[in-house]
Amino acid sequence: MSTTNKILIAGGGISGLTAAFKLSEDPNLDITILESRENCGGKMIGYFNSDKQRFEEHSIRALSSTYFSLFNLFDRANLLHMLTPVDNYQFYQSSNNAVNDGQTTSKDSGNRVAIDRRAAIDLTTIESMITTFNLNKKDMLQLVQRIVHHVNASDEERAAMAHEKAGDIIGIDDFDEHTKRFITNWFGILTGARMHSKAVDIMDSFVLMFLPMSEAPMLPEGEPSKSYCFNRPTSEVIEALVNKLKTRGVKVITQARLLNMHHHNGKVSIEVQASTADHDHDLKIDTLSQQRFDAAVMALPHEVLWKLGLMPQVKKPFNDEWSFGTQYPLSEVPEVFKPFLGKSYNLCFDALWNIVFQVQHRDGFWQDVEFPDSFDYNLSATCSSPFNKGALFGKRFMECSPEEAKEEILYQLGVTDEAERKGIAKGGSIDAINLRYTDDWQAYSDIETAEMGILQDKGKRWVNLAQIYVRNADDELIDTATQWDNIVLAGEIVSVTGRWKIPTMEQAATSGKQAAQALFDHLKIDKQVSLETATLTHKARYKYLDPLVTALSKTANRLS
Repeated sequence: MSTTNKILIAGGGISGLTAAFKLSEDPNLDITILESRENCGGKMIGYFNSDKQRFEEHSIRALSSTYFSLFNLFDRANLLHMLTPVDNYQFYQSSNNAVNDGQTTSKDSGNRVAIDRRAAIDLTTIESMITTFNLNKKDMLQLVQRIVHHVNASDEERAAMAHEKAGDIIGIDDFDEHTKRFITNWFGILTGARMHSKAVDIMDSFVLMFLPMSEAPMLPEGEPSKSYCFNRPTSEVIEALVNKLKTRGVKVITQARLLNMHHHNGKVSIEVQASTADHDHDLKIDTLSQQRFDAAVMALPHEVLWKLGLMPQVKKPFNDEWSFGTQYPLSEVPEVFKPFLGKSYNLCFDALWNIVFQVQHRDGFWQDVEFPDSFDYNLSATCSSPFNKGALFGKRFMECSPEEAKEEILYQLGVTDEAERKGIAKGGSIDAINLRYTDDWQAYSDIETAEMGILQDKGKRWVNLAQIYVRNADDELIDTATQWDNIVLAGEIVSVTGRWKIPTMEQAATSGKQAAQALFDHLKIDKQVSLETATLTHKARYKYLDPLVTALSKTANRLS
């Protein structure tokens, strides 16, 4: 006779949902997901607000074909059709971003290089980027040399790089300012990595971008690409995944915030606070607080895990960085954005706020998607370095009003005409998912994950409800295991299997799979979760390339 084990999954982001999906493949597990927000999805939430007639998203999502865990999840849930191949990445340089920066940049405006994502990056593409953007050849050659050397690094060297800064390994401070900007923005945009990140993470990101890697066994139909984007707002994907879980018997309770957790006699109990006055919902919360769970996956932000005592080796919560999305409905496409129509993922490498953007429309990625009345296009821009001073107003994002911030983003992307810029900005919205601009900021002071911007005039300030974790060089490595065998961790802070690591949704999804495997093992359930990851193809050739590129780099240094 089978014994039913009660499993709690605290956190309905992609790591928690992945863990739930894997665990729910055993029908003898009684699984409950607890999510503090109105909907699951975490940082993947994005939807069309039909009442306000606007898209509300945190950011744009580009998925690499090397994302084994994420594509496995979508395949098992029959959701691969919600992804569309990316034709190209367009690297773009606007004409406006040296105004308050004091740096020397190319005077040419609107420069672009399209990188075909249906093939690996080759040397011809790198040469084109160097020429088009006036990059320093010596610096770029040094970067290539460091990447190739990293490919051949021993396990001991990789372990050391987990505690060294990426910028130190690359030698980025010796680069000229223009090339340094290009490199730091490129990988800040694509991976969330920074030059103070763990060196092994950012160097792995270079490898995954530059070199031919094995791809996930199951990809969406059609011509394969190295990258894919969702072909609809991401909440539709999350909703479909949650519905799949519900058909498997998984219970999902939202708007319920975990306040505390207790471990008694091998059982897990929790204290929960409902964020709604709905009677039926409150009844579920009361029932949930009275339950004892046999095991739990804690897929929560690291600030909450630290508060709950689940990371005793960490002296204080890790540092996060702000990242936010801005949406602009467009009735027609401005001239500056017309080259970006289609299925392209675009990076404005010289934007001071580190901006990636898409122009979404029915003939591009988004098909069969409801658009705002009288607006057939939507400009979606994501900023991930808002602590830099902007080019238009000379302010950091936290010093800007929403109106100023919306104009600043458009200006950094090349919209120079003031009347056109103000007209577009008027209909825009800044990250309605995670950001608040309010004088009632005290109401958020008891939320562990909330972070305040500076106090502005009239008592208002920005409140950020979900920052992006960046793996700093001095951060402790966090394992799935905790001090209790039946409580395991998942999420973006958890270190995952595989040689090549990239701090994105793939890492979060892989951590969810690791958590599921850990609980299967603890419960003595004979199930194996696939933890296959991408590997470098044709690895042998890079052993011969390493000394050659090193010699070329030394020659370039002497000639300079």
